[in-house]
Amino acid sequence: MNPEATQNRHILVTGIHRSGTTFVGKMLSAAPNTGYVQEPFNPNLGIEGIDIWYPYVRDGSAQEKYYSDLVDLIISGHARYKNRSGLGGGFLRTIGKRMFGSRDYLRYLASTRLPGSRRLILKDPLASLCSEWLHRKFGMDVLMLLRHPAGFVYSTMRLGWDFDFSNLTAQTPLMEDHLGKILASFDTTSMQPWQRGALLWQCIYSVLDVYADRNPGMKVIRLEDLSINPEEKFMEIHEFTALPFTEKSRCTIRQSTASSNPVRAPEGKAHLLQRNSRKSVDTWRGSLDKTTIAGIRKLAGPPGEKYYGKDW
Repeated sequence: MNPEATQNRHILVTGIHRSGTTFVGKMLSAAPNTGYVQEPFNPNLGIEGIDIWYPYVRDGSAQEKYYSDLVDLIISGHARYKNRSGLGGGFLRTIGKRMFGSRDYLRYLASTRLPGSRRLILKDPLASLCSEWLHRKFGMDVLMLLRHPAGFVYSTMRLGWDFDFSNLTAQTPLMEDHLGKILASFDTTSMQPWQRGALLWQCIYSVLDVYADRNPGMKVIRLEDLSINPEEKFMEIHEFTALPFTEKSRCTIRQSTASSNPVRAPEGKAHLLQRNSRKSVDTWRGSLDKTTIAGIRKLAGPPGEKYYGKDW
């Protein structure tokens, strides 16, 4: 039980990207009097004013006032999502986006501006490095999703995703407080994408592990545990956040994790909410060779060993 949780506190669902934050955010939004906010800190698809991946904010930092103003806008319903009209979808859809904004923006407006008390569920892995600040300054309950390093790397490989580490190294306070020693011995520009992915996993969870140790209102949840026992684990999450666990929540979780659902998402598709959660949890085992797995294990560093042991 989270000693700080009340039914008035907003909830941040975060972790590294591809860690199950969309799944958890959507399941929690089935609870009554909640509003879903999709990745406001995403520099490509989120709100105006966010231009870096994984921004780091802490109390007293030079950027604190800037980000504090942005969060105030998000919570009050006055933030503006970036225009996504160039992403395709046909002429009428493009015109609609230009006139009214993206689907994420319209849902955000509904969640924050329509009458009725709403507890916001901010689903955003890109807010992970400022999650402690959001917890302490804005009183958010924080759920930190943890996914197996090999599962994360395989997911990014499947989608052809990579990461530019200049997003981290350009943030001097982040390097001084957390990542300087980790990244000092790596030339990330000469690494393969899967290696950068494994190293990014270590970076993100090295920081989140520190946050979790010193903040009882920030909870680490392994995606694998959630996938194997979804109903039980979601009940624990609802209790931790003081979020009502209703019959609608139960049915939504059961439908989304049922054994009759597909195990894998279609090729090139980033999200498939209805999955056979128990079987999809370790599809990476049959897809990555032993050499790659050993490399991921090494690059995942101490957080990988802490949360998943030495033998995988």
